[in-house]
Amino acid sequence: MKLLKPILIALLFSAGTTYAESQPKRQQVDGYFLQSVGNLKVTALFDGELGLPRSDLLGISSKKANQLFEENFVPVDEHNQIVTDFSAYLVQTPTQNILIDAGTAKCFGPSLGHVPENLKKAGVQPEQIDTILITHAHPDHLCGITLDGKMVYPNAKVYLAKEDVDYWTSAKNEAKATNFFKPLFKMTRDALKPYQQAGRLVAFTTASFKVPNVELISTHGHTEGHSSYLVDGQNGQKFLGLGDVVHYTAVQFPYPEASYKPDTNSQGAIAVRKNIFEQAYLHQWWIGAAHVAFPGIGHIGKKNQTYQWIATQYRPQK
Repeated sequence: MKLLKPILIALLFSAGTTYAESQPKRQQVDGYFLQSVGNLKVTALFDGELGLPRSDLLGISSKKANQLFEENFVPVDEHNQIVTDFSAYLVQTPTQNILIDAGTAKCFGPSLGHVPENLKKAGVQPEQIDTILITHAHPDHLCGITLDGKMVYPNAKVYLAKEDVDYWTSAKNEAKATNFFKPLFKMTRDALKPYQQAGRLVAFTTASFKVPNVELISTHGHTEGHSSYLVDGQNGQKFLGLGDVVHYTAVQFPYPEASYKPDTNSQGAIAVRKNIFEQAYLHQWWIGAAHVAFPGIGHIGKKNQTYQWIATQYRPQK
């Protein structure tokens, strides 16, 4: 019996090792998520993740903010920054393939830039996109329209508010910008250039915006021309591409007066956030929020007179 014991241990160890080695290496599921909204087929497209500094959250005490992060089990990165998702949204109507925002391409490093590959995994080729609605000209929403100087979406018209086009392509504004914002000007010019040359950039105003099935909602504050897009899914069902009205989900829903340091106009952004939260709540709009945890699709609810994020539920698609 004493002789058999080490043999049995060796056999068990060998069997366990063989079993472990035989298991295929598994990764996370593909970065897209499907959601029906009336007659719309909405696909959330994961671009990646990045840490946002806690110090960029203003208008609330760090103690209270950190308490909210902990209570909501918000992940942090190796620098103790708030892990934040970056997403874009494909909205398919019966006649359109609309992309709301386009991700980062190579502008913000290797942890981001995955919208095109996830679009393909979802069964749609970049050439099939006919309309791109950019919420604002920051690189994590705009850079992805172009890669290595070429259009990623060669058959699409790109819509961006004239205020953002004018501001972020201005050499005068670039010269006055802080070191944080200065690199963004070249990124914007480079992203827009091939579409401008092809006559496929639409720099719209509130009066000139015309896209079938889409209502423009001006949400200026985070940038000069920040825009959100409300797509009609018929029978009272609507989907709102929210853009950067929210960055810190755990804090800015219950405390919409908390602002994000890079906002161009923090007071304007706060007013917009409160107003759009209330409108979305009253009208029960579906929301696609670029920096809410993926897929960033859900509704805005209320509890004890404060707003809350109500994430969508996974359901099989027919």
